[in-house]
Amino acid sequence: MALTHDIFGMEQSERVGLTPTNFTVAAALMVMHPDKYPSLSKTRKALRKGYIIVHRGPLDDDGSFDQSKSIRARVNDRIYPGDVLAEQSRLGNTFYPKESSEAPFPLPVIYEDDHFAIVNKPAGVNVNSHRKSGIGQMCVRAAAPFVLAPPTFGTRGVIRRPSPVHRLDKPTSGLLLISKTKPAMVDLTRQLKYRVVKKTNTAIVNGIPKELDERAITSEEAHDIGVDVGYFDDTDSNEDVKWQHISKSLVNKNKQTQEAVTVWRPLKTVECPKAKDGQLTLVLLKPKSGRYHQLRKHMAMSCDRPLVGDKTYSGNVEMKHQFLNDGLYLCSNAVSLEHPHYNTDAGRREWEALDENDPRKYDDGMIRLTDEESIDGQKKILVHAELDLPERFQQLLESAPSLPAEEDAITGASTDGS
Repeated sequence: MALTHDIFGMEQSERVGLTPTNFTVAAALMVMHPDKYPSLSKTRKALRKGYIIVHRGPLDDDGSFDQSKSIRARVNDRIYPGDVLAEQSRLGNTFYPKESSEAPFPLPVIYEDDHFAIVNKPAGVNVNSHRKSGIGQMCVRAAAPFVLAPPTFGTRGVIRRPSPVHRLDKPTSGLLLISKTKPAMVDLTRQLKYRVVKKTNTAIVNGIPKELDERAITSEEAHDIGVDVGYFDDTDSNEDVKWQHISKSLVNKNKQTQEAVTVWRPLKTVECPKAKDGQLTLVLLKPKSGRYHQLRKHMAMSCDRPLVGDKTYSGNVEMKHQFLNDGLYLCSNAVSLEHPHYNTDAGRREWEALDENDPRKYDDGMIRLTDEESIDGQKKILVHAELDLPERFQQLLESAPSLPAEEDAITGASTDGS
């Protein structure tokens, strides 16, 4: 009884009349499964929803429940020696189709476990469908159940349909987080809200974006303002690497002004006669915030150079038609986040119990421990996923014809004289 006194207190235990042979069902659940039922209110909620079954007396010889001896437990029901408690789980009526079914479009899975997944959203596909939108099955939410595996039996808080926890614009391709359980959805939403999730985007800009001295910052300075630029990794950590810092508020769809911060730097420039300035620029974009069309607006308005294929923010008609049928050249190609389950108490025990050679332990380097300890003295378990740039990015950069300096001069003189 010492354990029940610790959970409920001696006065409460005596008031309810708890004895070693006379327990309430709620008390039994809290004693047997403190991780799943940490509080009386949560336990009562499960009982009210009818999830708990009590079998009066031992089970049949084959381990099956005798329906005549089974009751759906209520909040004040008692359990006695020999009784068996069971929890009902939904096995059917989910949105995971049969294995033979095919997704409405290719949706590569980059990372997946019982709790969440990371998929590679193709350009031109919506994340969610909307009423009367006519999108139907041609969205990530509809396709995800076809490419993801249902969580294994016993996984806590499974939701009926895997659900994206954030959005990418329809013309944007790249990494998208999808929750498979309610606890994972809650935690990933928290990480997005408090900017724990770190995203990296790569884009091709139409022209040479302006780089101003007053916007220049180092990798350390970018890290200090909360932008992950690989300061603790080998990549981009060199102090010689300079970034451009854009801090410009944006107005959302509801006409509300919101703070928006983007850090970016150029990676490569190629000559392209039909581009502005005669050049295309491959840029790395690190958003601190996630405002509506933030990266597209910042490059077009603050740097005066839109992304290739951006029909909304390209400015004049001529600019819009230069790459009219090429699509938007913006890809969310890297993401880092805290694992939504393995950083909980129960999840950490599961992770530590895995053998070092178990493929789930580190998943080819996608899961790793942080170098720094958190406030509670434990190292965080992180998930990092990264993509190669889409093939069409490489094709555009490689197909852009390079003109010799002499030919440039001749072409320019001829044009001016006409």
